[in-house]
Amino acid sequence: LQHTMSEKIADGFGSLGELCEYHYSFVQDGKLTLVGRKFVNQPTHNWGHRVAFAGTYVLTLDKKTNQWERHDFPELVGDENAEESLFVRDDKLYLLIFVNFGSIQFKKLFKWENNSFNEITLKAPEPKAITAEQKTDIITASGTTSNGASIIVARDDNCDILLYSLTVDGGSATIESTSHISIDSNPLRGMPVLAEVVGDKVLISYGVHGCGFRWENNRLFVFDLKSNSVRHVDIEGDYENLPKYCFSGPRCSFVNKDTNSWIVAAGSVQQGMTGNAFYGAVWALKGDVFDENSKATWVELPQTVEEGDHILDGFHLYTVSKEAVSKIKLNEI
Repeated sequence: LQHTMSEKIADGFGSLGELCEYHYSFVQDGKLTLVGRKFVNQPTHNWGHRVAFAGTYVLTLDKKTNQWERHDFPELVGDENAEESLFVRDDKLYLLIFVNFGSIQFKKLFKWENNSFNEITLKAPEPKAITAEQKTDIITASGTTSNGASIIVARDDNCDILLYSLTVDGGSATIESTSHISIDSNPLRGMPVLAEVVGDKVLISYGVHGCGFRWENNRLFVFDLKSNSVRHVDIEGDYENLPKYCFSGPRCSFVNKDTNSWIVAAGSVQQGMTGNAFYGAVWALKGDVFDENSKATWVELPQTVEEGDHILDGFHLYTVSKEAVSKIKLNEI
């Protein structure tokens, strides 16, 4: 039984001052890291979102000492028409600012260092115009390519999926347009929600707009950056043997570099017409999905997690809340 039980390793972050209701969560600099998200209204666009760039804080838990630290940071940009993607590369946390509506345009890049966000000089492609009211959705894939680039995934208003590479060299960074997946290969008009880079291949997991937005649990893309080609992967399995994550899919994921299994954890499921409930299951897409000759199937792991913010650090899955930090060791697969 103990294999499926989590152990408390530290108190939660509830005593660290005034807190945001929502956070991003990562491992970076060897620490469990939460970044506060503050609601910002965008009346011009009849929209609003929860962002860190409005000036919040970074909470870190040192995994060796189990001590929390809090570092507040000021507003990074004040533009209403801005959105962000936070990601980790080379164990460092980055915050990328891009235009939120009407354009695919990368504006600024910040790196978390010495307990503050420092701007890095960014060279980026010319903006790509999209419909004025269209919201730009951009995600940054986990992992880096064989030549050290991060991969940014966007979707334009033609439902083409665009791939960009981001390289960082000291105090400057470059984003370049590398390739795209045309709508012919994306007939469901999938919207990327999670992406992982292994070597020179990118796994792109997506959701589809139907009655609301639904993560696709039995299909994904694998893009080969070297041959500039895309493969659509269908995952076999009846309803019972597929993950139940709804809406935008699992909240955290990682690829086991030894086997290329893809591990996903924690999300929500629909309840009734409009409600949702927390879903603490952990699943693995077993078999090498990056290899076209390998067949990948979903396997549910025996471990589950409680509600909170979740961080996968290899096969250690952390649950972080105001009350406690707990850790569970997943079955290696």
